[in-house]
Amino acid sequence: MNDKQKAAAAKKARKEARRAIARANLAESASAARDLGLPPSAVEVAASKSNANRPLPAPPPQIDSNHGTTICLFYQYKEPSWTKKEHKAALNKVHELAKQYSVTGRGRCAPEGLNCTLTASPNDLRAFCYGLRAWDPALFDGTDFKLEDGVANGRRFRTFTLRKVDELVGYALDGVKAPSLHRHSGTHLEATDYHRAMGQRDTVIIDVRNAYESDIGRFRPPEGGATLLDPKMRTSQDFPKWLNAAETKSQLKDKTVMMYCTGGIRCERATALLNQITDAEPDFETKGVVMVRGGIERYLKTFPEGGYWTGRNYLFDKRMEQAPARKSAEALEEDVDSACCLCKAKYARYRGQHKCAAQLPSGMICAVPVIVCDAPECQAAAKDEPNGLQCPLCVEGYQTPETAPDLVGQKRKLGLIAKGGIDAVTGQKVDAKGCEGRQQSQRLFVGKLPLTVTASKLRRSFEGRDCKLQSVHWIVDRDNGAFYGSAFCQMASVQDAKRAVALTPLPLSGEFDRRGRSGRGRKKRQRTIRVAFAPLRGGEEWPVQLEESGEMEYPPMGS
Repeated sequence: MNDKQKAAAAKKARKEARRAIARANLAESASAARDLGLPPSAVEVAASKSNANRPLPAPPPQIDSNHGTTICLFYQYKEPSWTKKEHKAALNKVHELAKQYSVTGRGRCAPEGLNCTLTASPNDLRAFCYGLRAWDPALFDGTDFKLEDGVANGRRFRTFTLRKVDELVGYALDGVKAPSLHRHSGTHLEATDYHRAMGQRDTVIIDVRNAYESDIGRFRPPEGGATLLDPKMRTSQDFPKWLNAAETKSQLKDKTVMMYCTGGIRCERATALLNQITDAEPDFETKGVVMVRGGIERYLKTFPEGGYWTGRNYLFDKRMEQAPARKSAEALEEDVDSACCLCKAKYARYRGQHKCAAQLPSGMICAVPVIVCDAPECQAAAKDEPNGLQCPLCVEGYQTPETAPDLVGQKRKLGLIAKGGIDAVTGQKVDAKGCEGRQQSQRLFVGKLPLTVTASKLRRSFEGRDCKLQSVHWIVDRDNGAFYGSAFCQMASVQDAKRAVALTPLPLSGEFDRRGRSGRGRKKRQRTIRVAFAPLRGGEEWPVQLEESGEMEYPPMGS
């Protein structure tokens, strides 16, 4: 059989498989609707099914010229992580396929895997997905490529960008801190099973998205069923701290824990994190941890009338949000319980990239997206006085718990890091102190600082993240004594130094970068700093004696 015949045979096999799947889904939809007490039209089981390890759905037979775009959301974790060489090869392959099939969109590629939101024509996007499967079948055959056809052409991304990152989701759980998905990932439930589970007692359901996403839409379990918990996260980095809080553990103990997010990727790490913590702490147990397969996105397609969902699903692409397809505009309006941050009128759309300007106790700017309605007076106020905008969390005065769990210590206890051995998640050799070959120290090196930095700003940056700073020593040129953007920071303990390194990059209090065009269109972005351990070198005297003049608030400008 030549290559042309093999391709034809494969195409025929995929077509026959799709027909068999369609027949099975129709029968299952009718059965699921009966079991849930819903009319047959209220459940579409086919929409809940993963595309992992099976042919992708066929392109639509007829394509509207104005709605000829297909959008694809997918993620794929890799455990053990890619090596540096493998990571580079993955980046190159994704770029190659995107160029070959005219795919646009954006993605993140980390040693731990790949996460993308892409747009293209129906056939080209499917060809891209099959290209990944052909490149690494062992990894990408199991990827759930979530495809939506018939999207308006105006919602297609203009370009393709792929960021090389350390972590797919910003939990600050990259590298050796990452929990093992192979050992601790939560159980995936189909949308119909997840719907049924929300009606059970002794169950809690956690929204692992950011608070601003939850504000415009969330699950509302039936009365007498699961209890909804909102972690009130400004960013995903807040989640491990919230999960580690005593109050949270008391709410989860001896309960079935359900989690959900937009498409499933955040739940992968979140469920694994909770299962690792309960595995390492004998006094803290749950009755199981589950997540909805495919996230909210797939649940809403399975229950086109909404099911237990209320409001809109916040999206990170040009669609902006997702609503149940068969829910009327009037019913959606009744669901709204979010409001404009200025006039407090009911409103549920984020437009204009407005951000909370409140200052947190750490000295950092909150910067959480806020809702500003389309009333001309509110739009004008948001534009002219952006410093008056506040998110609901800052209005409430909510503060994130401060203490993160000792994830490396837990992994050692559970045998996921052998003593002086290999980390099961990254595949890297980890030293006895829990770092990938780096010597830890109480002293830290901080570089690329602006000339406007002060010791007080550094202190607020560290202590705002529960990292106690003892002293700051500006590093200067030996010849002219001028500061050139670096400092040594002596932390109060090695544990404080470890926390700071784990949380890098840290927002620098009171400092902003500007991006975009000059003038009124320029936008401020919180400047961040990166820190690294700075162990003493042979013969080096430390700490520097500061008794005569005390710590210098401002860096020296030299002679």
